[in-house]
Amino acid sequence: MRAEAGFLACLLVSGCAINLASERAAPTPEPELPALSGCLPLADRAAALTGRLSLVTLADQTPLAIAESATVEGETRSVAFSGATSGCLTESAPLSAQPLIDTAALSQVATIRARPLAALTLGDTLLYFSADHASGLGSEGVGVARWEASSQRFVALSLLWTADRPSYGSAAAVVGDQLYVLGGLAARFLSADVYLARVPRAQLTEPSAYEYWQGGGNFGPDPDSARPLVAGGTAPSLAWNAEHQRWLLLYATPLSTAVTVRSGLSVSGPWSAPHALGGCDLPASDASAFCGELSLTPTLAADGQIAFTQGVASFTRPANATDHDFWTRLVRVPWPSALP
Repeated sequence: MRAEAGFLACLLVSGCAINLASERAAPTPEPELPALSGCLPLADRAAALTGRLSLVTLADQTPLAIAESATVEGETRSVAFSGATSGCLTESAPLSAQPLIDTAALSQVATIRARPLAALTLGDTLLYFSADHASGLGSEGVGVARWEASSQRFVALSLLWTADRPSYGSAAAVVGDQLYVLGGLAARFLSADVYLARVPRAQLTEPSAYEYWQGGGNFGPDPDSARPLVAGGTAPSLAWNAEHQRWLLLYATPLSTAVTVRSGLSVSGPWSAPHALGGCDLPASDASAFCGELSLTPTLAADGQIAFTQGVASFTRPANATDHDFWTRLVRVPWPSALP
């Protein structure tokens, strides 16, 4: 008690307070990140594209842009664009007005909003999707769908994971006979972990065929034994960079205003330390806006560049904000010299 009383008395003396202040370590300033700037990937009949937007090449070599959400002729829905070009997709036109993903085969699922995730072409073009409740208050998990040229839409084949699992299917890549999928899961305060699963490419619609990374290069069939690959975001994106002979892992940590990238020698690593690529392109009308979903688009990157689409997220849009402020951007940046 006497020691505490003496300390309090000391604080009442200005000279003592000054001495204490002079001994206190000054906070380390946060490094200033360059602000990223992107163009808006539009289409002739689309008033707005929002959320995740990714590109894939169909079996007939037609490029297909897949948007999470678009306002087309006054109607908001998931949408795809064929004939996509690199000029911010300005010369593309949306496909027919029906829902992009047909979920009729998932009879156990009530009315859902199928949100597109990663897509890839293995003879057929396949799309992972999140089977979200139409109310926006829950999800049935992640499934996979196949592109049908005759109907110009994806048809759901099966659900693979429940909503409490990592968001496997947020990113997908083929290496040899194996298909690898990445997903994120919130962990700790404003943080997330990235998880990795693999499956023989011929069995990607079978939940029991997937194996999960368990550390040390080992995979096993029990999803509960999965271990985090790296710390990252809840919706990581993955792509191969042929120029640098490296895999790229792109993400934003939860509620972050910055884009982070890692490079790796293989899908399972080793991965580099995280590198802050820059601050997201966010609207000046909303001071609380943060990075939305990111999607690497290597086909739109010139030599020495990293290209990706970046969404804009916010809890509440200010009254003075416009739809234009929240459209998804297409961003191209030089490969950082500090990134292996």
